[in-house]
Amino acid sequence: MSAVARALDRGREDLRAADALLGSGFPSQAIERAYVGALHAAEAALLAVDRLPSTEAGVVSAFGREVVVHGGLEPAHARALRRLYDDARSVDDALAEAPPAAARLSVQEAAALLAATERWIAERVGATRSARSRSR
Repeated sequence: MSAVARALDRGREDLRAADALLGSGFPSQAIERAYVGALHAAEAALLAVDRLPSTEAGVVSAFGREVVVHGGLEPAHARALRRLYDDARSVDDALAEAPPAAARLSVQEAAALLAATERWIAERVGATRSARSRSR
């Protein structure tokens, strides 16, 4: 299994955990897991273009630049990742208690980001394979 596939699998696993936490009455923890799931999706996309930074903040920034600006993914996904990053930091530092509605929105945004990123990666891989076969 490739590093890209492993990162996507981990992202899906984290989103399932976020859903379970939300359903069990742990909205702050659900936000953190939703962010981690989205982060893994962003890492997968950056691995696909060989541009993975070493820090979480670097991943958030590079996702916006490499995948959205240069790669054509919708800007809403970069904004969602930034918001998830900020919200996860706030609840992690106990600066805010997450309302269930906000946690639900975070889980939905993370799931949308993961799905869009999976499609983006599949399209890129398909385009790369097509280009390689035409050049032979």
